Amino acid sequence: MSSSNTSLLRNLPSVKALLFFDVVARHQNLVRAGEELHMTQGALSRQLKALEDHLGVVLFIRGPRGLKFTQEGELLYDYSRRAFETLSSGLRRLSVDAARETLVVSVARSFAACVLAPKIGGFVQAHPWVDLRIDVHRYFTDLELSGADISIRLGAGDWEGYRMLALTCDTVCAVCSPALASALQDAVSPGLPAGTALLRNAERDYWAEWLGIGNRSIDLEAAATVRCNDSVALIEAVKAGGGLCLTRHSLAAGSIAAGSLVPLWGQQLKDGLRYYALIARRSHARRAAELFMQWLESEFVPAM
Repeated sequence: MSSSNTSLLRNLPSVKALLFFDVVARHQNLVRAGEELHMTQGALSRQLKALEDHLGVVLFIRGPRGLKFTQEGELLYDYSRRAFETLSSGLRRLSVDAARETLVVSVARSFAACVLAPKIGGFVQAHPWVDLRIDVHRYFTDLELSGADISIRLGAGDWEGYRMLALTCDTVCAVCSPALASALQDAVSPGLPAGTALLRNAERDYWAEWLGIGNRSIDLEAAATVRCNDSVALIEAVKAGGGLCLTRHSLAAGSIAAGSLVPLWGQQLKDGLRYYALIARRSHARRAAELFMQWLESEFVPAM
């Protein structure tokens, strides 16, 4: 080994220190990270401080609500996460006895299409030995009888006896196409331009409540109306200029970021519902199920 490589290795922090950092960074909470690592909060805090001293940078800002990344901490987590995922994938490939696992994930159609589908490739690439089956549904069945290992569904989080993970911190907002947003901005009346349709969710129609929290004036009885019981269809119709609709921000966020949807007027309604991931009791001990729950937490869990 060359002297330059020896010097480089001497200056690197230990793999254990980086692992401790990676777990804390994933949770951004010393208590939960300590539970996973079977360490006390104090011991883990000392390990992080030692790593910061070694690197000469501050990785976290410690506050009453937990930990927040510094710019350096966020950069290091980006590299450590990819490094450990690559190492984990490589070690699995070394084992000729590594058995493939089938994992069935039941997902509400709207969340599957708007939120999960654009990111699911990341899980597959990290865990190629998992045969993942996405079961898209609209109406929820009993999880234990459904054959699914994990279910992603909308609700109030009142499924007793299940391990749950809240994936969104949702509000209901109004959205429309960029062209319609421009027309609404130019309108002289606070109402809707003639012929503008309201696309209304037939199962969760929040227009009256949403109007009640702001200063918009829309005659719900007189407005042209299309009712549909599918959020994805409503969003696609709105993108095409068919009118405006109320939708969960989590479902519209990708389209808003891409510029195909525009949020209107700023007012947002909280209905107390979120998307949750539930793991079936019979699947608690399954490695693939645990890895999928960890991946969901790293990709979707909102900062609280």
